[in-house]
Amino acid sequence: MASTISINNSQGPVIVNPTLGYKLDPGEPGIPSGAPASKSVLRVLGQELANYMDFKKQAMEKGGFIIAGGIFLDMQKRGSFLAAVAGKTRVLMYIPGEKNQANGKPEQQNNQFDTIDFESDLKKSKIEQKIDELYRKLSTTNDPLEAEKLQQQILMLTMAMNALMFGMKIPELLVGMLLNTTV
Repeated sequence: MASTISINNSQGPVIVNPTLGYKLDPGEPGIPSGAPASKSVLRVLGQELANYMDFKKQAMEKGGFIIAGGIFLDMQKRGSFLAAVAGKTRVLMYIPGEKNQANGKPEQQNNQFDTIDFESDLKKSKIEQKIDELYRKLSTTNDPLEAEKLQQQILMLTMAMNALMFGMKIPELLVGMLLNTTV
C-alpha cells in the first residue's frame, strides 16, 4: 500500500488540503460555501442532515412521517484526504390519505385506478390467506426442516405483501409462483 504523504528531504512530509467548492441543487436551501478537503465530510453531511430534517418537517406538516431514508455521500480522494465531493438525501414518506403522485400531478380518480386498487387488494387478501395457512401448518409441525421451509415461505410472502402495501407493482406471475410454491 502506498502512502499518500510525500516526503521532502529538507522540510518533512507535505500534506495537500485543497479547498473544495460546492453548489446546491436548484431550490435547495443552504449556503453554497466551500470547505477544505479535511473538513468536507462535515460540510456535506451537515447540508444533507438539514435536507433530511426539512423532509421530516414537510411530512409532519402533512400529518405523515418518514418510513425510510438515507444520506449518501460521494467520496473521492482530493489532495491527501478522502473527501466528500457530493451528497444526496432520499426519503420515503407516508402521508395518510394521500395517493402516489406522478410527474407532480395528482392521480385522477377513475375506473382504471379503482380496478388497480381492487386487483391489489385481491392479491393482498390471497397472500394473507396463504400466510395464515402457513402459520397454522407451522404450529402443528414437529419436523425442524419443514418448519424452516415454512418460515422461509412465510417470509417471502410477507415481503410480497409489504411491497404491495407500499404501492409497488408485483407481476401476477410472481404472485402466482409465490402462492403455488408454498407447502
